[in-house]
Amino acid sequence: MIVEENVALAPLTTFKIGGPARYFVEARTLDDVREALAFARERGLQIFVLGGGSNILIADEGFDGLVLRLRFEDVEFKTTDSETLATVGAGVDWDVFVARAVARGCVGVELLSGIPGTVGGAVAANLGAYCAECSDTFVQAEVIDTQDPASALQTFTARDCTFSYHDSFFSHHPYRHIILRALFRFASDSARPQAYHDSRFNFADLTQEKGRTPTLQEVREAVIKVRGEKGVLSTSYRSAGSFFHMPFVSRATYEEVQRRARVLDAEKEAQLRPWAWEQPDGTYKIAPGFLLEYTRFQKGYARGAVGISPKHTLSVITSDGATAQEVVALACAMHDEVEKLFSISLEREVKYIGIKSEAQECVQFF
Repeated sequence: MIVEENVALAPLTTFKIGGPARYFVEARTLDDVREALAFARERGLQIFVLGGGSNILIADEGFDGLVLRLRFEDVEFKTTDSETLATVGAGVDWDVFVARAVARGCVGVELLSGIPGTVGGAVAANLGAYCAECSDTFVQAEVIDTQDPASALQTFTARDCTFSYHDSFFSHHPYRHIILRALFRFASDSARPQAYHDSRFNFADLTQEKGRTPTLQEVREAVIKVRGEKGVLSTSYRSAGSFFHMPFVSRATYEEVQRRARVLDAEKEAQLRPWAWEQPDGTYKIAPGFLLEYTRFQKGYARGAVGISPKHTLSVITSDGATAQEVVALACAMHDEVEKLFSISLEREVKYIGIKSEAQECVQFF
């Protein structure tokens, strides 16, 4: 294990901003992880596990602890007559894994194409898009207990992970466990998802265009194309993706949001439909981008070196000279205006690392 000091973290994140890590370790083996944890424990250091750096904001001062970057990058597929199992290292780029799975005819992750980050992060956050989630194909994860790193590795099943929308056990118990590898199952006779659609893309149109059911590769390419049009590919802008989660609200709250939106601008409300989706439990999932469309924070908004993507209302973007504090200030203003207009408090999807704020929680994120 090699411990480096004062390592720049900005180049390792999609925002490209933030200060250095006091200590930094790249872990390629289990022994590396255990030694790094022992190093941190001996010095009373906090640990932050870094993967693709795609859903985080590093403080301008950096992280005054140990940053552990997992480089577990092994991928193994095993196929039988009925299924394919994939064992994947936590440090593997998520989209690289998706591309390899699609190439092998594995159904279930093609809708999650083009999303930045690592496999470990995908599991911890229960990555999801277009009515698909990481948990759909997840079987179990191999994890290490940071409180007892010398002990045997543990296995967390899907049930142990308590997955929910963009959430899991790991998000609620930061620093306790580190995901090292994950196992995914793909049934060979799985039905391909066909129901999802938004204003720019649906499988019915793709099927009609092809004159047949599209292949997994064609679905993947269509999803990546749409993500490119929305400006949320990692190559589009310096962004951490969607800054806020979709809020789930009661029917009464949904109806009140609809009423207020129509009072503010009925034509806009009609143009932006669908902006809410009823759930099986009777609640409604609301697109936060819809709520932001009634504020000054619309596509293309700029405030110094930070702003809103010209293609996606939910993407905060940065340019040269931007600081983490500027991003925090913009996000707070966006949150406050939505709350003032619609009485809905948007929850951050982007995790703050080393940032001292009243709402901050110290989290582990891949």
